[in-house]
Amino acid sequence: MLSALSSRFGTECVIGSKRLDLNRYFDPVRSQYNANEIIKDLLPLAEENDKIVGITELDLFIPVLSYIFGQAYLGGSAALVSGHRLENQRYGLVSDPQLFSARLFKCVIHELGHAFGLKHCLHPGCTMVSTTYVEELDQKSDRLCKSCRTELKGIIATQN
Repeated sequence: MLSALSSRFGTECVIGSKRLDLNRYFDPVRSQYNANEIIKDLLPLAEENDKIVGITELDLFIPVLSYIFGQAYLGGSAALVSGHRLENQRYGLVSDPQLFSARLFKCVIHELGHAFGLKHCLHPGCTMVSTTYVEELDQKSDRLCKSCRTELKGIIATQN
């Protein structure tokens, strides 16, 4: 996954392990965790000009949506992805670890795209297409369309 991420974004990607106590972000009314508040704690963990993606199994929300797969600040340094709603078992289906990994990878690319400054895309299949349901996630690619790749190259060139 690291080499694929590195090639998609044209930069080195590394895995680190930082633990955050996320209990304070739990909303007992919703029985979910507030993604916007978690991202605020991820921000200081990113080195200058770096991006950081937190990955969790917790059920995430933002106040305007009942649930989310991930969240990132547009052009920011932090993103957050949850595997909670990506497992087949949640939908009464047989476990499929490869499908789970593919879904998680798409979410990471999508949220990193936002962190780099990419907005939602309308090109069918592009990983930057907005997805609300896991079925929509399954239908899109783990790759950026030509327009998004071109835009990303321009963003990265201006940051270097």
